[in-house]
Amino acid sequence: MGYDWDFRLFVPYLHAFLRGIWVTIQLAVISSVAGTVLGFALAPILRTRFVGPVLSVLNDAARAVPILVLMLFFYYFPYVQVLGVEPPSAFVSAAAALTLAQINFTAEVVRGAIDGVSQKSILGARSLGLKEITIWRYVVIPDVIRQVLPTLVAFYIGNVKLSSLASVIGAEDVVFVARLAVSQTFRSLEAWVIVAAIYIALVLPLTVAARRLERSEWLLRRS
Repeated sequence: MGYDWDFRLFVPYLHAFLRGIWVTIQLAVISSVAGTVLGFALAPILRTRFVGPVLSVLNDAARAVPILVLMLFFYYFPYVQVLGVEPPSAFVSAAAALTLAQINFTAEVVRGAIDGVSQKSILGARSLGLKEITIWRYVVIPDVIRQVLPTLVAFYIGNVKLSSLASVIGAEDVVFVARLAVSQTFRSLEAWVIVAAIYIALVLPLTVAARRLERSEWLLRRS
């Protein structure tokens, strides 16, 4: 006996899946962009003598917490009782958790990349009489970007997939729509095949682009 596939039952959910795709993309983009910018800003602070060790411990502790737990924390935190403000939506809570994870990851990767910048390049730039800010702009930052970019791109791709956890707290992403459709059609296999196809369509082009980026001449050139 073969399985009787019937995807026609999911035609009424087409618009819902499209909205879910948009939510998934928004979560991935917001967390990747905001987390990268803030992570780059945090990385030099982690290298300071007095504040750095404390922030490093906090950063390690935050990275040890699963993203799902972070989402649940941000969503169920008693904002009204503690802060006197209205609680955020499921989308905002999920975006905050994903962004925090991206900040922690980016800061640690960038910190290590800064430490790995060639000292010969820095000393050579100083011997030419360049100011520190100029050295950072033309020597340190380009080298750091070359080191961390492949790793960050891989994490960006992970953000697309990790955004599926947002459905647990009620964010209306692709997985949320699929769970709703399953509860009404009782056809779970088709629903998850659709979800898998959506994530393949979202992630596969990013994966191909990441591989091409890794082989690019600019990325392979070190200062």
